[in-house]
Amino acid sequence: MTTVQTPTPSTVLVTFAPTTTTTSSLLQRLELRVALWLLLRTARRQDPELNHAEQHRRRRNNAARAQREQVALRAWCAQCMHH
Repeated sequence: MTTVQTPTPSTVLVTFAPTTTTTSSLLQRLELRVALWLLLRTARRQDPELNHAEQHRRRRNNAARAQREQVALRAWCAQCMHH
């Protein structure tokens, strides 16, 4: 079992249960990859300009998704009224 903490309040707990087909070396490599991924993700969030761009991208994606859901809901309602 390994716990990886990031500078942000998030903590990720990753539990590995070894089986007969896994080796401790494989589990250690997997733990290191998870830790590296979390560190890289945190480092990307530290850059204010990138953080701003990421927030803007997420806002656009959320707005686009909400619009698609509204269109789908309207189409579904229209279809229900015709039946």
